[in-house]
Amino acid sequence: MGNDGGSIPRRIELVKEKQKEVKINPDLERVAAWFYCALSKQPLQPPIVACGLGKLYNQDAILEYILDKNAYGDGDKICSHITSPKDTVKLNLAPNPAYDEAKNAQDSTTMGHLDKDIKSRFICPVSMKEMNGKHRFVYLDTCGCTFAEQSLKEIKTQECVSCGKPFTQDNVVVINPHKEELDRMKTILKEKKAKAKAERKAKKAAAKEAGVPIEKKRKREADKSVSPPIPTGSPAQKKLQMNSTAAAVMGKVSQELAEKEKNKKEASSAIKSIYAKKDIKGNYLTMGTFNRYA
Repeated sequence: MGNDGGSIPRRIELVKEKQKEVKINPDLERVAAWFYCALSKQPLQPPIVACGLGKLYNQDAILEYILDKNAYGDGDKICSHITSPKDTVKLNLAPNPAYDEAKNAQDSTTMGHLDKDIKSRFICPVSMKEMNGKHRFVYLDTCGCTFAEQSLKEIKTQECVSCGKPFTQDNVVVINPHKEELDRMKTILKEKKAKAKAERKAKKAAAKEAGVPIEKKRKREADKSVSPPIPTGSPAQKKLQMNSTAAAVMGKVSQELAEKEKNKKEASSAIKSIYAKKDIKGNYLTMGTFNRYA
């Protein structure tokens, strides 16, 4: 060792030592879990949905993942249990009156301001506690209403205080649970899915034995020759108007593109000569000189 120009090896270079456990800043984990989408890593923006494991997502990110499993690189590790929109619940979140979007714009888009108290956009409608990870929050999978866990325990009711829908203790899901709770919730979620699958199978078998035809989820409407009239001012009419407007816009855009393509094809010979392919067969002596040295 040594005698090689003055280099002195250190102990860590000679002897393998046990690597120190990397400690992650708990504030960083809290901000990432409560202010950012678990799938897209983008700031949470309404509409916000939650899965059976209590993770928060942007609804558009979940829809994109369902349509394309490769849209996000680590999607299978994060939300492989989500196979359809029915596996998530849209949350009914109470807005925070103290939230200033302009003031918190910088803090909500970067994680570098952990020393500051980042304001949450949402609060518990009962206790007015902010939904920022410092207090445990739960949601009801029957209606999506969100509360602080302590508030729900103190009320002791079997009806949602926001919308009035009945619920049981099995419908209460913890948001961003601890690791021990997460393992337990994974087991419960698997049991729920297995139970629902068995119930569907038993229902189909019972209907088959009784001779009752099973209703299809999507009914074919090709045999309907005449459609009923749509009432004026109804949501269906508004949707139809929106579709017709979108079709008109798309038709106008395609027409403009066709005209541009037509004008491009009808360009004069002078313009075509400017954008024509260059003759690269000649060398630097004859290139662009009308072959006067050839």
